[in-house]
Amino acid sequence: MEQQILKKMNKKILISIFSGIALVIIATIVIPTLMIPSEENHEGETLSISYVGTNKEIKSLLAKYNISMSSALNLKGFSIKQYCTFFADESIQNTIEYCTSTELLDSDGHYLGNIHMVGLSNSPKYVIGVIQADPNVSQLNEIKIIYEIMTESLVCDCWEIKKPGEFETISAWIDAANTHHLEAKRTTSKTEISGLAQKDLLLEITTNEEGYLWKFIVPN
Repeated sequence: MEQQILKKMNKKILISIFSGIALVIIATIVIPTLMIPSEENHEGETLSISYVGTNKEIKSLLAKYNISMSSALNLKGFSIKQYCTFFADESIQNTIEYCTSTELLDSDGHYLGNIHMVGLSNSPKYVIGVIQADPNVSQLNEIKIIYEIMTESLVCDCWEIKKPGEFETISAWIDAANTHHLEAKRTTSKTEISGLAQKDLLLEITTNEEGYLWKFIVPN
């Protein structure tokens, strides 16, 4: 039964498998950011992340912006190597024993990307938001919504208080990353933000045949 389900998986779910996240970069440009001391969220609490609860929360928040998120496909065992190989570093990849994947659609039902959660069977270690943008980056507004919701759900609702990297908002950070990548003649660019609840957030943009592949990686 599991094999039949996997055969029916939308091929788009594999969009982020073809390169090792954060660790395989042919050519990289880094946007300078201000590295400020790590702190917890403004309420002094550490957000709890779980496969079921977090997927449910993100799905509910995205629905308010007419972005649909599918139910999670749960993968483990032999399926991890086939469908959830996201890291080129084997020491990291070998720690992944469980993976969930959901598909994102815009208000017109067009495919946007996926949200993957990977880690131990009882606790995610990374949440990865993968969005495929066209050559005109027409999906930029959806990218901002998805990554802002991920940040507020997985890290803290405190960006405008902390202003990491001297960016007033998450939207301003994404705009800067987008402009930087479009102006650069490189394959992949990345920017890292620290200073939010002791978590380093990594954003990668890679030019591909369909346009630009965006990857937002949040550690647990």
